[in-house]
Amino acid sequence: MPNASVAESALSPERLQHLRQLCHSLGHWAFTDFEKARQVLQELSGQVTTDLPLDIQLSYHRYGAFLENQWNRFDAALEHARQLIALLEQRNDPLPLAEAWLEAAAPLLNRRDWPAVQECLDRARYHLQGIESARLHAQVACREGFLHLHLGNLRKALDALLESEKTLLGLDDNAQLPDYYMLALVTGGLGDLYERLDEKDKSLDAYRRVLPIVEEHGLRPRLAWHYLNAGRAALAQNDLSEARLCFENVAKFAGEGDLEAKAHALANLGILAFLENKPASAVWALFDEAARQIESPGKPADFTNLSRIESWRAELLLRIGNHEDAERHLLKAFELGEKGHDLHHLKQVAQALAAVSAQKEDFAEAFRWQHTATELAEKHFHELRDRERQELEARYELERSRQEAQMARLRVTGLQSRALRAQMNPHFLFNALNAIQGFITSGRNNEAETYLARFAKLMRQTLEYSAVEVVTLAQEIEFLNRYLELNRKLRFDSKLDFRIVPPPGADPDDLCIPTMIVQPFVENAIEHGLRPKKEGKLRIEFHLTDDENIVLCSIEDNGVGYNKGREKQLKTPEFQSHRSRGLEITRDRLTLLHQLRKTPATQFIRITDLADEVDNPNSGTRVEVLLPVLEEEN
Repeated sequence: MPNASVAESALSPERLQHLRQLCHSLGHWAFTDFEKARQVLQELSGQVTTDLPLDIQLSYHRYGAFLENQWNRFDAALEHARQLIALLEQRNDPLPLAEAWLEAAAPLLNRRDWPAVQECLDRARYHLQGIESARLHAQVACREGFLHLHLGNLRKALDALLESEKTLLGLDDNAQLPDYYMLALVTGGLGDLYERLDEKDKSLDAYRRVLPIVEEHGLRPRLAWHYLNAGRAALAQNDLSEARLCFENVAKFAGEGDLEAKAHALANLGILAFLENKPASAVWALFDEAARQIESPGKPADFTNLSRIESWRAELLLRIGNHEDAERHLLKAFELGEKGHDLHHLKQVAQALAAVSAQKEDFAEAFRWQHTATELAEKHFHELRDRERQELEARYELERSRQEAQMARLRVTGLQSRALRAQMNPHFLFNALNAIQGFITSGRNNEAETYLARFAKLMRQTLEYSAVEVVTLAQEIEFLNRYLELNRKLRFDSKLDFRIVPPPGADPDDLCIPTMIVQPFVENAIEHGLRPKKEGKLRIEFHLTDDENIVLCSIEDNGVGYNKGREKQLKTPEFQSHRSRGLEITRDRLTLLHQLRKTPATQFIRITDLADEVDNPNSGTRVEVLLPVLEEEN
């Protein structure tokens, strides 16, 4: 990509400022006014090129992906998302990359491409590893919740959406406009979810909670749909006055892109007027107005909606005793319904036609329509069973592909880890060999032979462990003892005091853990905490947790402390290039192992600077690592 300075020289400062202002406006209108957002996006589309400054390109593609998805143009949304990801990968900035992958997940959800959605979520989680970003973790939970909702996995959907809602509500004064949009999306999703669980009170409550969010923050583009959902939930609870108010607000706030919502609202107002015995002319006028919103039906839902309107017109005519016209509207309803996708509704129309035929004493026709209704009911039943089977198959396939992807990543990190295990920290190797050479040159040959043999044994053990993935805890403790003993004598002149405590009440020979997973954290404590002091204490404790499938390893030193160690590392980054990479791979490996075992915890590594603890006068660092208990390798 050309340098931003080249682009800035090609355009005047005023022109660049204008483009940036358009992008800023787009970021506001995207959530508050679709029509203005459409105008701005169209103006930018002909001007944003690859030689423009990166911030302009990023804004254009980010909001382009969001808006095109809102307008159901999923291919265009995905193209914007791909461009956004490609630009961000050049910068290798994890937070924006995670956000971009989440943006790509949205149109894929609407296209029902479940494996691709899961891939986006996995990539977002990867970039968020070890990063505290409440809003992005809430977005991951939101997308995960909607994925489970689409697949009929309602309990998992509920857990994910509740987690997302809780996190977003916890943002408080730090929340921004996109966060309120996401909160409205999550809360509306909970309304849909509770409706499917037949918890009508909770469904209505959730839909009610969306309204003040969108009204207070001016989230007008989806306001009509939110009122429609609240009205439907109120109608299901027989709260006719609240339902009517919500449907009237749909008609009031619906824009050009909300004609389907407006048609639903007007039809429901007609139904309410019918139920309240309003004059037939008033009811008929509302049905006419609803039908006008769908003058050019294109998708199955349009035909189903028109069919429903015709069936309610028939109900109105039956009430006043006009059976002939009622039958005509029911026949039209059936014709439209056949182009729709709601077999249950179509069955009801067939039953109504059977009843009208019976009233006319045309029993042959009544029998034919009743037979049709029975066939439709049976077809609907099989359709529901097929849908459930497809959802189960999709959930199984998604879980299988997710595990395969994790296993593939685990193999990659395993190979990387083996390569790193085969290399000890060069500072350790240099100092150990230099110290042994010192013994030789000073005539301390016995000590030189002793520690050269111990050093060779440690190197041999390191190479042996590089070929396996699992060792017993006893073997890991033995390796750590050898490693620390060499450090104590050869690098700290016997001024390193260390102790390793095995798990109380458990046999270390019976517990298997990932190979050399503790050593990088111990080495980090030595390099950053203790080596600057040239002496110190190190205590490593293992505890078997309550579920007996996880070992808690605590590594505590009395060194300079985590914060000061980080400062030193930042000042001399070349000193830590190997170990930083080693710790990164160790974190990835540990996370994948826990994910494959479905460990409930999410924080597998916790680092505490002891100086930050209340009433603790000591300096130092405590690292707590959750180690999965594994099966022994054959």
